[in-house]
Amino acid sequence: MSKIKRNQRGLSPVVASVILAAAVISIGGMVWGFAQSAMVSVADSYVEGIMNLKDECVERFTIEHVGYIRSNNTLRIWIYNYGANNITVDYYIEVEGGGSTSLMGVGIASKTVVRSQVSIIIAVGKEVSIKAVSRRGNNVYFNYLCP
Repeated sequence: MSKIKRNQRGLSPVVASVILAAAVISIGGMVWGFAQSAMVSVADSYVEGIMNLKDECVERFTIEHVGYIRSNNTLRIWIYNYGANNITVDYYIEVEGGGSTSLMGVGIASKTVVRSQVSIIIAVGKEVSIKAVSRRGNNVYFNYLCP
């Protein structure tokens, strides 16, 4: 049989307490690091969302004028960006009684007027509905009665 050593003792309570404290502190540090990185990520996405919302709120544009040139079936649209941000606009055009077209991705710098033109056939006396939508989601509507 093996010899049993009677003079072997377990760890002292002080050493056991130090080891336990070190384990708790290291686990706590890992949890704190994970929570810290998660909160930084959430805060960054929140700030980005607020900045996008601010840009959407200060975006200002309007359709200033619309004209139709019957000789070459061209609808001209003048849009004015009076806001502080550059914008990109998509146009959706519908003619009363049928006919529609669109014009996508018209860039408009801040404080400028841009003339866009679309080829479309419009009969005399027909109403044309124009919807300009910015890429941030703001809309402007304009109704035009073709002479």
